[in-house]
Amino acid sequence: MIKSNVNDMIDSMQDPGKEIDQMVRDMEESARDARSEVAQCMAEEKRLAKRIESLAAEAKSWEERAESAVRAGDDALAREALSRKADKETEKGESEKALQEQQVYVDQLTAGLKALEQRVKDVKMRQGTLREKARANKAREGAGATRTSAFDDFDRMASKIDAVEAEASIGDELSGRTPAAAAAEKKLNEMSQQSQVDDALAELKKKLDQK
Repeated sequence: MIKSNVNDMIDSMQDPGKEIDQMVRDMEESARDARSEVAQCMAEEKRLAKRIESLAAEAKSWEERAESAVRAGDDALAREALSRKADKETEKGESEKALQEQQVYVDQLTAGLKALEQRVKDVKMRQGTLREKARANKAREGAGATRTSAFDDFDRMASKIDAVEAEASIGDELSGRTPAAAAAEKKLNEMSQQSQVDDALAELKKKLDQK
């Protein structure tokens, strides 16, 4: 904001020097908040990694139970165990995808934090110069000058975001992502999973017969 909208902001400043100092304090606070957010995201990354390990162990456990059920001649119990295994593997796949996205997000936040901290450092080094320039610019500015406020720019960007979200919502409807379509897709997925369980049971029996 200081770099691109100094003159716009100075127009509304009562004491540019004091307000520059306050802006620096606000930037430092933002940097602290950003560090906290990065730490939280890193913690979530570790949680997802542990969750994936846990789900892999649970899936293996259900497979072993299915093998025991097949040996006991209980196909219904084996099928149920394989269904549970499939659920765990599906959840594991979703967690792996979430972990990949989280890793990308953490990298982006870390890079952003470094840039922010460097920006704060640069501004603090020039704080005195900025303060004097702000006061000088304020003195030179004419009372009738008209400028575009940084807050007006923010409002315009917010409106654009709202428009993008509205377009995305319409896009979902046009692509068939209606509640009815989602319900139909869920039913088809359940049927597909049942078929996969039957195939897994047949494959498990084949594997045990070969031992």
